[in-house]
Amino acid sequence: MDGKELLFKDVQDKRMDFIKSFHEYWTNNAFLTWQWWLLLLTTIIMWIIWVKNVDKKRTQLILNYGLIFGIFSFIFDMVGTNHGAWAYPIRLYWAFIPPLVPFDLTYLPVIFMMVYQRYGQRWTYFLIALFFTSVVISFLIEPLFHMIGIYVMYKWKYIYSFPIYIFLACFVKVLVELINKKLH
Repeated sequence: MDGKELLFKDVQDKRMDFIKSFHEYWTNNAFLTWQWWLLLLTTIIMWIIWVKNVDKKRTQLILNYGLIFGIFSFIFDMVGTNHGAWAYPIRLYWAFIPPLVPFDLTYLPVIFMMVYQRYGQRWTYFLIALFFTSVVISFLIEPLFHMIGIYVMYKWKYIYSFPIYIFLACFVKVLVELINKKLH
């Protein structure tokens, strides 16, 4: 083995030690806690609400919006987590990366799909709805998750999330509408 291979093996060994430690932590401190059950139940409930309320005529368009939103949310969460801006002591499955899959692939996409469905036809209403939705998520839901121990911030503040939600929702709206125009 050359120097690079040895160095990478050392990094990989440390990563495996971390994974083993985190699995042990998750098994003993997160799995089946009331917070874990809350994540599981709210994930299921959010999708039931979405299925019951989605505009069946526009399901594909709205689902595309949510899928793209979820992908970007997932990527941003991975970057933030890996840079140590925040962490999730409680997660549904110990090996999820990013760890808070319910938030990235359920809560945010479903909430913003519902906003897009209801207000996405006109930019003015959409922006107003995004403002209030982003306020609720940034200053109520994130602090609640922090308070109950699901979310821990290290190099992050709630105010940073607020414009990101608005920007991301607008960007995804433009992207989905461009894609939809190309297809039709």
